Amino acid sequence: MSKSPQVDTLTPLTKKKLFDGLAPWQVVLSLLPLGLLFIGGAIGGGLGALGMAANVKIAKTQLPTAGKVAAMLGVVLAVVVVFLVVAGLLSNAVNG
Repeated sequence: MSKSPQVDTLTPLTKKKLFDGLAPWQVVLSLLPLGLLFIGGAIGGGLGALGMAANVKIAKTQLPTAGKVAAMLGVVLAVVVVFLVVAGLLSNAVNG
């Protein structure tokens, strides 16, 4: 019969913070899509959260700085366009 490994103490899991290792400008660009929360409520907040997650992933890549800035601003623009399309479709559906 094999013995199970001995565990002396349980070490707590270390939580990795979302913005660890990012420069201040990267944090600002990552949080920029969340501005839709104030304009668009739950729909804007949901889209903004997706945009923020995408921007954090972009910020942690090995792209050059100019590439990161362009990609992150592109995500912001894409999120705003998607929000405007969804808002327009919902408005048209509700108002006929």
